[in-house]
Amino acid sequence: MGINEKAAYIKGMIDGMDLDKNDKTVRVLNAVVDLLSEVTEKVSDLNNAYDELCEQVDEIDEDLASIEEDYYEDFEDDDDDYVDEDDNFYEVTCPSCGETTYMDENTLLEGSISCPKCGEELEFDYSDLDDSDDDSSDSDDDEDKE
Repeated sequence: MGINEKAAYIKGMIDGMDLDKNDKTVRVLNAVVDLLSEVTEKVSDLNNAYDELCEQVDEIDEDLASIEEDYYEDFEDDDDDYVDEDDNFYEVTCPSCGETTYMDENTLLEGSISCPKCGEELEFDYSDLDDSDDDSSDSDDDEDKE
């Protein structure tokens, strides 16, 4: 039995008791029953409004989820466009025009590139690096022998 049915049941019980309507106690009791009826009606209205709001919130949540999915789907592949901070980039300045270019290690290992501004061929010589790497590995070998 819901709250509205209980309030109606109590009102019916009081009406069926054949009480003197002029008695002060009966008038107070009737006023309390009327107040109870109004309160139950307001509670019922609030429950209905709450149910409607819950439905609207669910619809908004679904719409927002759809919008988020569309929005983030557009940026899904953009991660490939950003530079990973673990990647090493090197700064190369063209001796002809002074243009500074940044490139990764793989580009440097190709041995040469064309300057993007003037087209000058920029060559990279690693012979000095190879010798110093050999020297450092030799010194490591010497330490192991001792």
